[in-house]
Amino acid sequence: MKPRIDVAVAVVFNAKDQVLWGCRPEGKPYAGYWEFPGGKVEPDETVWQALVRELKEELDITAKEGGPWFRIEHDYEHANVRLHLYRVWRFEGTPKSLEQQQFTWASLDSSDLSPILPATEPLLPKLAQPTAMALSNYEAGFEACVKRLEQALSVNRVPVYVQFREKQLNGDVLIQAFEHCYSLCQKTGQAMLLNSDTWLNLREHLDNLPCPLHLTQAHLLSGQFHDLQCAGASVHDADSLRIAFDRGLSYAVLGAVKQTASHPGQPGLGWAQFLEMAQAARLPVFAIGGLGWEDMCDARLHGAHGIAMLSQFKA
Repeated sequence: MKPRIDVAVAVVFNAKDQVLWGCRPEGKPYAGYWEFPGGKVEPDETVWQALVRELKEELDITAKEGGPWFRIEHDYEHANVRLHLYRVWRFEGTPKSLEQQQFTWASLDSSDLSPILPATEPLLPKLAQPTAMALSNYEAGFEACVKRLEQALSVNRVPVYVQFREKQLNGDVLIQAFEHCYSLCQKTGQAMLLNSDTWLNLREHLDNLPCPLHLTQAHLLSGQFHDLQCAGASVHDADSLRIAFDRGLSYAVLGAVKQTASHPGQPGLGWAQFLEMAQAARLPVFAIGGLGWEDMCDARLHGAHGIAMLSQFKA
């Protein structure tokens, strides 16, 4: 049996939204490969304590604020490594090379760095995804939804997933709503997703799938749409999160975190339960359910990749 090693991995952001990369020095396995800083979690440490210690020892910076992202395992020849990814968005000090390693600030997708550590490289497209998701709601009022999305996307300066989710619309009104949303995403450069329930009502009107699908939990569990491009799924429990990972999806949306008007009397997961499930998910998890922009900090502190919003997505 190979030993299992728990490793704290720090994705450190600066004010320009770049992240800190280190290059493994000579004498270490995978010398010359780029990676996120971090190191082994000692038996008497929490992951955060290990991360703070490693950043100080390697780069002479002190992590002040951050939150867990998710865990992933990688099987090396010498050991099974469990990576605990944390985002660090506030630190003190200026990075210095204390262990003869190179370091640099670069984009999260690291497109200008090579080679990347094998455990890290497959994660990068998932880590670099948008951290906000807007859900359409044309069925609750066409013009109101048009105004809300246009205003919010015109002033927004960060990447957003726009999920077209219209379960009550059909016929010409559904086509009109889709065409508006698709055109708006093209104009603003945002990534559009198509809810799988909505796709069932749209596909007779469209020649091809116009953008990746966002699966409902029912479609995720049934295994439908394996022949189509699927980006992520809505989930409500740990088993569904496991299936989302096994299917190779890029993200999951988990909730509801808070009680919502659409489900009166139904208590939300709460942030503590969300954190427990998100950390074990092995893929980025959006929080949903009664959340707005003001909840982004709480969400990141509790393991969320970002938040998904319906009416709260506004300018």
